Amino acid sequence: MEGSRLLRSLSGAWQLDREIRGAGAQFLGKAVFEPQPDGTSNYRECGTLLLRDGRELSSHRSYTYRPSERGFTVAFADGPTLGNIFVRLLFDAVDDQQLVADDVHRCGADTYEVRYILGRPGAFETIIDVVGPAKAYRLISSYVR
Repeated sequence: MEGSRLLRSLSGAWQLDREIRGAGAQFLGKAVFEPQPDGTSNYRECGTLLLRDGRELSSHRSYTYRPSERGFTVAFADGPTLGNIFVRLLFDAVDDQQLVADDVHRCGADTYEVRYILGRPGAFETIIDVVGPAKAYRLISSYVR
């Protein structure tokens, strides 16, 4: 499926529930995909990070999504990596309803294995496995309208 069409299907607000397996944490918040005149989409998530020890921290992150022929490129839109590519996602159909894309991001000694799963009406999911010398956890993010 064409990347610009995929991005349009993600436009708007989403409820976001992210389980952080291996860290005993959870992120609850909202995410918004805001289409831009140049065809990109600005993504912003904000919410509360609930830590294993009971602490609650306010958290946010931003990305820029750029359409490609069969998917999109995700770039950091904040922090010290502003403008750098996070992942390039090319989607393949796994059945009549579901599209899946995978990519790997390396940051120093850490590896981020990223999977996007699209297809359910009003919902999608991302799974990111993070492994490094001081890291080992899985982020499972569920987005629902």
